[in-house]
Amino acid sequence: MLPLGEEERIAIVDPAAFRGTTPLRPVPGNARKRRTWIVFLLLSLLFCLPIQPQGPQVPSLSPLQLVQAMARAEIGAVKFKKHFLYRRRERSSRTKGHLWEEIVIEIPDGRMRRLVAIDGHPLTDSQRATEDARIQQIVQHPEQLAKETEGRKDDEARTNELLQKMPAMFLFNEDGMEDGCIRIRYRPNPAYQEQSYQDRVIHATAGTLLIHPGDARLCRLDSELQYQVEFGFGILGRVSKGSGFFMARQQVEPGQWKTTQLRVHVDGNILMMKSVSREEDSTHFGFQEVPYSMTVAQSASLVRTTGY
Repeated sequence: MLPLGEEERIAIVDPAAFRGTTPLRPVPGNARKRRTWIVFLLLSLLFCLPIQPQGPQVPSLSPLQLVQAMARAEIGAVKFKKHFLYRRRERSSRTKGHLWEEIVIEIPDGRMRRLVAIDGHPLTDSQRATEDARIQQIVQHPEQLAKETEGRKDDEARTNELLQKMPAMFLFNEDGMEDGCIRIRYRPNPAYQEQSYQDRVIHATAGTLLIHPGDARLCRLDSELQYQVEFGFGILGRVSKGSGFFMARQQVEPGQWKTTQLRVHVDGNILMMKSVSREEDSTHFGFQEVPYSMTVAQSASLVRTTGY
C-alpha cells in the first residue's frame, strides 16, 4: 500500500492539530482514490465474513415422510382441541337443496345449531319461533344430541384410522407449493392389501394433499374415486366413479386448525337398497373460541342471544 501524505497522517493521528490553522489544501486525486479503495476493501471484508447458522439445519423430508409427519401431527392435535362458535353455510341433502346459514357452537355433547337464514333471507317470525322450540326441546332432552355425538366420534375414529393407513395405501409425489403449503399428489399403491369395504373405496381414490411445512398440519385434501368400486360383483353394493371429497382447513389460533370448506359427492348403495349417496357443499367462517366445558343449556342460551 502506498504511504499517506503528511497532512493525512496528522489528520488520522490527531485531527485537533488542525483546529484554528489554515485550511488544508484539497486532497490530491491519487490520495482520494487510495482512501476510496481502503473503504471498499474494509466493506468487502465485512460482508464476506461467514454467517454463523442459528441452529442445526433440518434435512428436507420426502413426500412419504411429510405425509407420515402430517398423520402424527393430526392425530396428536386431538388432545389439545378447543371448542369454537362459528357460522356455517350449507347446501346439502340435510337442507333439501336450500342454502342454510347457521350459528354453530361446539360443546362436549355435540354441536348446538341455530338456523338464521334460508337462501339468503332471514327467518320469518314463524320460522324463528319454530327454531326456538326445537332448541328448547334439546335443552329438555339433551340425549337427542347423543346420536350426533356418537356419529361424530365414529367419524373421528375413521379419520384417525385413515391417517394411520394413508402412508401405506398410496404413493406420493411432491408437486411444488400452493398457498404456502407443500402440494403432494397421491395415487393408489398397488402393493397395499385392502382389509375392509372402506379400504376398497378409499384405496380407489387419487388426488392432492396440501401440508403446512411449519407444523405438518393438513391444509387441504382433494380426492376422487378413479373407478367404480363394487361389492359382491355389484350385488351387495357399489360406489360410482367420480365420487369425491374436498376439504380445506386453516389455522384459527396457534395449534388450532378448523375446516373452512367441505364438499362431498358420493353416489352409491349397499345391499341394493340402502343408499350411501351424499351431497354437501358447506363453508365455515368467523371462528371464536368458547369455553370447552360449555353445557347444553349454556350453548342454547348463547346461540339464541348472540348477535354474531
